[in-house]
Amino acid sequence: MIILMICVKSLAQRSGELYNTISKLDSTFFKALNDCDLKKYESFLAFDYEFYHDKQGLTVSKGNEMKSMELFCGEQRERQQIKRILINESLEVYPVTNYGAIENGEHIFHLVIDDNISKPISKAKFTSIWRFDNNEWKLARTISYNHIPYGKIQLKDEILGLYEGNYQSSDRMVNIKKEGKTLKMTDLVDKKEVWSAEMLAETEDMFYLNQNNIQIQFIMEKGKAKKLVVYENGNQIEEAIKSQ
Repeated sequence: MIILMICVKSLAQRSGELYNTISKLDSTFFKALNDCDLKKYESFLAFDYEFYHDKQGLTVSKGNEMKSMELFCGEQRERQQIKRILINESLEVYPVTNYGAIENGEHIFHLVIDDNISKPISKAKFTSIWRFDNNEWKLARTISYNHIPYGKIQLKDEILGLYEGNYQSSDRMVNIKKEGKTLKMTDLVDKKEVWSAEMLAETEDMFYLNQNNIQIQFIMEKGKAKKLVVYENGNQIEEAIKSQ
């Protein structure tokens, strides 16, 4: 595999001609992704493109990648629109002699609510291997890894722990559990899990889901969670009382 054979001896570049070239390629390539401009997106890919994703596995060939993109920009985009934003200060570029360049960085994926509002939902690291061939840059390999939930703010464990427990709504039990640096919301009917989603912090007591425009607010009393209130598109749709 090319990924395993490349040996990089140079220090990372954060300025200069090669850095500027790769930075511009990154910006244009991911704009095509954000806009779901499939024709433009495909134009960047090498014929033997490979995509390594820690959650979704391996995609081999440009053709298979474009099939995945058609799903991403079709049914999935109808349910929720995702936008990628590069963490600019994370970008590093390494030259590869007689081949091209390696690009390392981190990016954050946002859930787009409308033209004016988007919310961060996950963060990941990536490595892109660019090949310069016939006076043209092509993306040969992508490695996307260390995907973690990522909200507007990151709360301390002791604050997240205040919200753990079961909350009774009119038709089901809602379980709130701390997972890593965020919360997980699970709906239980007859003690069986029927639905779950990550909850990401917007303020100390307000959370949002990584899908749709749903917010959950915890109502506190004497330092303890009393109930949670669920909002959709800014309108309250239900509440659940915490079990003692």
